[in-house]
Amino acid sequence: MNILGIGPFELLIIFLVAFLFLGPDKLSKFSKDFAKYVRGFNKQKDELNDLINSEIDINDKKDIKK
Repeated sequence: MNILGIGPFELLIIFLVAFLFLGPDKLSKFSKDFAKYVRGFNKQKDELNDLINSEIDINDKKDIKK
C-alpha cells in the first residue's frame, strides 16, 4: 500500500513524530481538522471537474449544430 509514494513504514514514522510533537489531544484534533480540509478539497475538485465537463459538453453540442 503506497499513499503518494509513502509506504507503511514511512507513515508509521510520520505518525510517531507527529505524536511526539503534538501529543495525543492535539493529534486527535489535528487529524479531524486535516480530514475536514481534505474532504473540502475533494469536494471543490469534484465541482471544478463537473464544471469543466459541462462546458466541454456545451461546446461539443455547439460544434455538432454547425
